[in-house]
Amino acid sequence: MNKWEVARVLDEIAKYVELSEANRFKSLAFEKASRAVSALDRDPGELIASGELQKTPGIGKTTASVIEEVLRTGKSRYLDELRKQYPAGIFELMRVPQLGLKKVGILYNKLGISNLDELEQACRTGRLQTLKGFGEKTQQKILEGIGYARKRESHFLLPVGLEVGEQIRERLADIDAVENAEVSGSVRRRLEVIRNVNIAVATRDFAGVKKALRNVVANIEELDANTVKGIARNEMDVYFHLAKPQEFGSTLFRTTGSAVFVDALLDRAGDRPAESEEEIFERASVPFVAPERRETADDLRRKRARSLVKLEDLRGTFHVHSTFSDGRNTILEMLTAARNRGFDYVGMSDHSKSAYYAGGLTEEGVRQQQAEIAKHEGEVKPMRVFRGTEADILADGEIDYDSETLATFDFVIASIHSRFGMTKEEMTERILRALDNPFITFLGHLTGRKLLQREGYTLDFDRVFEKAGQRGVMIEINGNPNRLDIDWRLVGRALDRGVRFSINPDAHSINEYNALITGTWVARKAGLSPKEIFNTKPVEEVAEYLSARSRASALKG
Repeated sequence: MNKWEVARVLDEIAKYVELSEANRFKSLAFEKASRAVSALDRDPGELIASGELQKTPGIGKTTASVIEEVLRTGKSRYLDELRKQYPAGIFELMRVPQLGLKKVGILYNKLGISNLDELEQACRTGRLQTLKGFGEKTQQKILEGIGYARKRESHFLLPVGLEVGEQIRERLADIDAVENAEVSGSVRRRLEVIRNVNIAVATRDFAGVKKALRNVVANIEELDANTVKGIARNEMDVYFHLAKPQEFGSTLFRTTGSAVFVDALLDRAGDRPAESEEEIFERASVPFVAPERRETADDLRRKRARSLVKLEDLRGTFHVHSTFSDGRNTILEMLTAARNRGFDYVGMSDHSKSAYYAGGLTEEGVRQQQAEIAKHEGEVKPMRVFRGTEADILADGEIDYDSETLATFDFVIASIHSRFGMTKEEMTERILRALDNPFITFLGHLTGRKLLQREGYTLDFDRVFEKAGQRGVMIEINGNPNRLDIDWRLVGRALDRGVRFSINPDAHSINEYNALITGTWVARKAGLSPKEIFNTKPVEEVAEYLSARSRASALKG
């Protein structure tokens, strides 16, 4: 088993533990271990052999024993015992907005509810209202959420598709008859939500590969001479598109899609075999278009290829939390991890006081946090540390700190974390009022959406973009794979109104700096170049911009 499969076992244990035990710390230990294993740059088996596994941050004695057992036997007895306590479909309830593991556990333990059908029946008969914390309004919201969950059935977040695709590609590399294999489809186009995984496979031995695939995925089904379908992890469809090596480029191109893009380019290039995708673009006499930009045929009208932003273009980042609010690592740990990643600068931004559920900072908390930053910033030189906050936009559009407190920050991210049920007009006016605050630097996770969990709130985007452009407020591209907010489809409208962007990870742990990867994919899908992204700028330019904006804000405030 590879590290991803081990991490998935640990994550599943964490979920079951939270369902079955009141001790949240035990669940957190397995969550932490899962993240630690995912972040390993060595095979976990090597760490066991060298005796270094328990020395790895995030892995303790109990979780190490589970890891060792999984690697040795391919399964965990502890997980098997936990699975016996609950029906197989219990976690499908978590697709319903408003339902976390704690509430799912209550529903099962008190009412025996273990799937969506039982939950819907309980809502319609009023049984939920017999439970503390499940009033009439909550019951109605859950009922509405069931419809949303059913619409999203068999949908997966992009990182899940990437993980499945890359794991399968690694296993294909061990098959002698496979000469090349690439993940294609919506995963390669970096769509934020995917339904299946497609893999283009170059081989001279179709029959041999089809036979070998039975050891890679389950439920093998031959759809036609060139296409085999299977199921990974008992839930995700995987399509294998077999091609001769000299036709691999054509197959990779066609199966990457979209259909609109493929048809438009083949109209120019002709539908002839190609060993590489580049051959097809050359025949059509158009610049190569990156897979992320293939949702429409718009880029085929360009005379030059777009200069899309890349991860390595990012020189620093903002929107980083610590244990001062709801982060899982200390300020020093977050700063050290940022420096080790080669950042020239990082902006710390813990929650403001209204976010009490996330340990939001009072004014005294802000002073303590800034003192802690001052204590450690010398240890991470030459990286520059900027002091910031993720301040709540309150229901009336006011910001969660007064001007005197806001003036102590180098930057302010303004975000909405409450009152999502406002009307479109109310929400628009709320954000417009917030944008008038001169201290705001960034507008955080624009719609508050959580993919496959909660729809974003509605607003008049063009009015908000117009005001943001006028006020010089940048819009965050939140790289958290559960958010990816602003939606890439809206970016062009904001860009047309003079808005610029910052790719932020919304990091609550050192591993979550990786969200800059998914954030960059959003920017690339939107067609953004480095010049439109604030955190591609050198540290001197960023520091001068923030300083000048702070001085101007203090005068206005």
